[in-house]
Amino acid sequence: MKKNTKKNIKFYAMILAMVLTLTQLVGVAVPVNAAGVKKCSHGYILAGDIGIRLHECADSVCITCYHGHAKRVVIPEKFKLYGQMLPPSQFDSDNGFSENGVKEIVLPDTVESMGYWDEEDVKDGYVNDIGYHGITFYVHKGSKAEEAVKRNNPYKYLNDNSNPQPVKGTSIKRTIRIQNLAKITWKKVKCDKYEIRYSQKKNMKNAKKINCGKNKTSLVI
Repeated sequence: MKKNTKKNIKFYAMILAMVLTLTQLVGVAVPVNAAGVKKCSHGYILAGDIGIRLHECADSVCITCYHGHAKRVVIPEKFKLYGQMLPPSQFDSDNGFSENGVKEIVLPDTVESMGYWDEEDVKDGYVNDIGYHGITFYVHKGSKAEEAVKRNNPYKYLNDNSNPQPVKGTSIKRTIRIQNLAKITWKKVKCDKYEIRYSQKKNMKNAKKINCGKNKTSLVI
């Protein structure tokens, strides 16, 4: 029998459960195209469950759609897009947020537009394009985000001192290797998100991070 000389790659993973007062990111397994860019069903670049595109000014990111099912979604302060870390500045519309059951959205201070274009749209009666139905926004007082949401959306203020608070971590129940993929299953604990760190090296050198929602107990890497 011919000896298989293909090098076996070992995956090591460490899971941390974090309770976040401000931060909850939802991670899902999605197809990746040849260029390594994840895209949603609308054709936009997918960051977790959030669809994004480059703003026309090329200095920020626009939130285009949502494909998850979390009740509370925290928009990251920066997104990696085309090799840059860019802040979100605009929501294009309520595409998937209220439809998928989102009740709360936490906004970074950099968001300054919420999908209504100008006052003429209001006067012309385009009320369906204005507001995010059934969603309460969380913003810092005096921020751009507050100005963006207060015309047509209910909102509440965030506490400036509310930092992520760690809780007791969980442990891996099972890891299954399938070709170049690994499925990791862990014990459920009470938290707002799970942070998975994984590496091909036992000392976790060059580890990568993935975040997923509190209701998930497995992930394919």
